[in-house]
Amino acid sequence: MSQPNTFFSKKIQEIHVEKNGKVTHSSNTIFDISQTDNLYELHPFFESLAHELEHSDALDRSLAFPCVQLEINNKEAICDITIKKERGFLAILLFDYSQHYEHLHEAAQEKKSALLIEQKHQLQKEHLSEKKAYLDFIRQRIDVKIIAQMEHIVKSLETIKKTELSAEQRNMLQQVEEGIGNFHLKAIQIREELDFDFDS
Repeated sequence: MSQPNTFFSKKIQEIHVEKNGKVTHSSNTIFDISQTDNLYELHPFFESLAHELEHSDALDRSLAFPCVQLEINNKEAICDITIKKERGFLAILLFDYSQHYEHLHEAAQEKKSALLIEQKHQLQKEHLSEKKAYLDFIRQRIDVKIIAQMEHIVKSLETIKKTELSAEQRNMLQQVEEGIGNFHLKAIQIREELDFDFDS
């Protein structure tokens, strides 16, 4: 039975103060607080409550504040705080849940990281899909608008070659054929460069 009491006694600090904030008692299990200290000067959290605690005669219920990050006398802790008006003084209980809240924070960070990784993966998938669709469109345009048109021109040139042409005309026709052949080859090379496996 003594072990649980020892464990919890290390996690809970009781402080008694007068309404003006003067400390009259502190168990000092979490923070070292002396009777020369004023609660409202120890941390901005308590300072923010000074007016309400000093002037509230109707504080007949406990005030509870979860997950308050405190730094008092160079020591930090994340505490749940309960404040209760007793006869002639205020009783303040600090419950040290630093490890609990840190684990929650770590779990939240891990969850956030997992969500970000999933979003990144989804965006990459969408980008890849859009890129693939765009390249398919470009390949189709090269096939239909460039390569097919050049093949049509080559057939027309073949027809012209069968007619009677002068030497000069045959020379010009040969130059046109060579130019179209080079252009046709480059168009096919460009199309092949666009034709790669997205999943590899």
